Amino acid sequence: MNQRLTVCLLLFIFFSAPFASAAPPALELKSGDRIIFLGNTMIERAQKFGSWESVFLRSFPQAKLSFRNLGWSGDTVWAESRGIFDPPAVGYQRMIKQINELKPNYILLGYGGNEAFAGKAGLSAFQNQLQKLISDLKPTGAKLIFISPHRYENEGAPLPDPKSHNQDLKLYADILQQTAEQGDHYFVDFYSQLIPEPKGDPGLEWTTNGIHLTKGGYERAAGIIAVDLGLKPIELSPAVADEVTRLTFDKNREYFYNWRPQNITYLLGFRKHEQGQNAKELPQFIPLIEAKEAAIHSLVSSH
Repeated sequence: MNQRLTVCLLLFIFFSAPFASAAPPALELKSGDRIIFLGNTMIERAQKFGSWESVFLRSFPQAKLSFRNLGWSGDTVWAESRGIFDPPAVGYQRMIKQINELKPNYILLGYGGNEAFAGKAGLSAFQNQLQKLISDLKPTGAKLIFISPHRYENEGAPLPDPKSHNQDLKLYADILQQTAEQGDHYFVDFYSQLIPEPKGDPGLEWTTNGIHLTKGGYERAAGIIAVDLGLKPIELSPAVADEVTRLTFDKNREYFYNWRPQNITYLLGFRKHEQGQNAKELPQFIPLIEAKEAAIHSLVSSH
């Protein structure tokens, strides 16, 4: 009788509880895995510091990982910054094509910061386009890591108090978290953890202007990435860490020159009839990039 009652109670609990989406599996990177960083200014500027790449490298020191930063300042889920002289829709398709060619295993997406300027009224459009982006990335087979926008720091007068805009940022961060949970994607919560809620006198600690992260801000963010993804990075000696940072900066700069040359209009755009013959030099950056990646792997794995 007691056993039958126990079974009935378990069945009641099972059918009464809402069906929750399963959490994604523990992050396990292996040699050859490629991580793409895709998104806005926060993503683009990350390539200058290397701390986000470092936290993955140090968590899997024996894995030969590669990273490609496709961040574009001011960008949105519509790829509004990527059109160059074309409409955003053309830049969006160009971005999707580039991602497919890179064959990523993971894509870290940083969106919502610019879209939040539309406030509550822009949430539906943002959510719809985010779902389209997810759908368009699905053929890559890559696992997705969403990072939320962070709060703005209160710098004080003459700049406005960011409290109202931070409330809008929270709405977009919540959409990203809900989307990640519903789709079994990874999620990193910068909004609640990166910039503390302002208390007391205004002042900057983690950003240069209330918005853009400092070197310390990126390092703090890397720590949050590690915790939220369950990573356990090893520590490098100061000398090795400095060399890895230098090589990462140089490698990222060369990749930036490869895919976003300053004279891109002349090399690949509507004026390529003038200097397009020089576009053959762009692939020549790849061996240089791969050599620096090999040096980074050697330094990290032997530590």
